Amino acid sequence: MNRIIWCFLGLFLLFWACSDREISQDLDPDDVGNDWDIVIGSSKDRPGIGNAEGQPLGETFSLPDGIELVTRPFKSFDPDLGLLYGSLNTFYADLSFVNRGDTTIQLEIPSGLICLFRHEGKTQNGILTSAVRIAIPPTYGGVSPMADTTTIYLGLGCLNYSMAFPWEENQETDTRDYPIGKNMYMPSVITSDVNIRKLLDLLKDYPKLRLTRHYNPQDTFEPDYELPEWQKIYVLIQDALWDITDGHGLTRKDYRTLLEALKNYK
Repeated sequence: MNRIIWCFLGLFLLFWACSDREISQDLDPDDVGNDWDIVIGSSKDRPGIGNAEGQPLGETFSLPDGIELVTRPFKSFDPDLGLLYGSLNTFYADLSFVNRGDTTIQLEIPSGLICLFRHEGKTQNGILTSAVRIAIPPTYGGVSPMADTTTIYLGLGCLNYSMAFPWEENQETDTRDYPIGKNMYMPSVITSDVNIRKLLDLLKDYPKLRLTRHYNPQDTFEPDYELPEWQKIYVLIQDALWDITDGHGLTRKDYRTLLEALKNYK
């Protein structure tokens, strides 16, 4: 009987050790170790991430004095690549700003800004994976005619794997060929999630990830579709993000695969 008890105890301790290893957030990905060790932990149970209810946690995003965020629901999507910012393109969110001063203001939008879906329904939230800097000229500068409101597009990663893409129902001529969630998102907080921040810290040293072209998400439904070479790095980054937001975390093997793929984006 004692041998049976010790056997069960040993199995329990082995299971506990493996489980603890799986969720560890302190493993060094550069160490020699098992490919399946989790080197960045899972955040799928944190509010607003994955399938978890609630609002994501973090520091509230605030605008500098004189800058106001406005909505432009009837403005057509503008595919000018000079208006596209960010380093991940799972989808885009449009943001429109009014500058009530009389000089151009340089707006810093930090890495980790979460944009929340503003309407009803189970549609994914997004996160900015690199800091961006946007010049916002005066809207009311005493010039005639009045300068236009500044509208830009943020390329975002997805925080909720099983929720809908905002571009799925795009039918208008200006949006149907682009991954834009027009008039669907509002900035909220700068994430404080330790696991997501580890991934963002990894990505910050690769300026060539900056978005320089569009893709048509509808192409993926074609029977002979093949992922373009230039898109592969963004899919790899999104998959790593989903491992953290909806999975068990990022393994050492996948971390190293991502690190190797990023070498060309220094």
